[in-house]
Amino acid sequence: MYRTFFVLFAVLTVNAQPNLPGMAAGILDQAKLARQAVASRDKDGAADHIKQGLSLAEEIRQNSPDAAGPILVPVYRQVETTTTYTPVKHKDGEMSADRLKSDTSIRGVAGEVTTSRLDVMAAADHLHGAQASLESGDWGGADAALAAVASSVVVTQSQGNMPLDMARQNLELARVRIVSGKYKDSAAPLRSAAQALADFEKTCTGEQAASVDSARQAMLGYADRISHDHDGASGKIDGWLASLDQWRAMASVSH
Repeated sequence: MYRTFFVLFAVLTVNAQPNLPGMAAGILDQAKLARQAVASRDKDGAADHIKQGLSLAEEIRQNSPDAAGPILVPVYRQVETTTTYTPVKHKDGEMSADRLKSDTSIRGVAGEVTTSRLDVMAAADHLHGAQASLESGDWGGADAALAAVASSVVVTQSQGNMPLDMARQNLELARVRIVSGKYKDSAAPLRSAAQALADFEKTCTGEQAASVDSARQAMLGYADRISHDHDGASGKIDGWLASLDQWRAMASVSH
């Protein structure tokens, strides 16, 4: 078992939809730049940055699927994962390639996700307050209002299994063995990847569920015959990995 830690600073978009996370991050950036201008007593510069921030907020509002309620847009996502292998050779020390048995696969990937979302309308209210203070010459009020924009970020944490990560790690393990010519040994991680997709499929509907199920069955079928039918095996793995990236992007947008 080992742990990995990574941070995502942007959420992917699909189907050329507006990049709402990028716009939300832009609001925070414009508020910071406006504060710097206020500190320098640059009224025109501060006003311009506030105007840009408000423009981004309005664009988000117009493109938000739920404009009636609070508009929370992710701007930061931090993920810490724990990966469990089975079986593993028993040795002291850190995980390494020589500790993995030929039939090793990834049994599970658990994660703790910390997500920061900007309350866009609350941020816009603070920007309007900063704008009003700036127009009346209240530098202190403008600075306080701009500082409050950062307080519009809502942080949430969640824990649970991460089936797409489990599927990816298994497919990558299978690919390493395929490249090494160990086709028979790639069957176990292929089956574990299919198991992970079965868990992910439970969260899907419609065409996506059908697509995930098709990939899952293809992995199981290929695991049964890869020892003697391995022409183009790496290409198959790459295709499945590309599908995982697409599903992850869709899940990011929906959340």
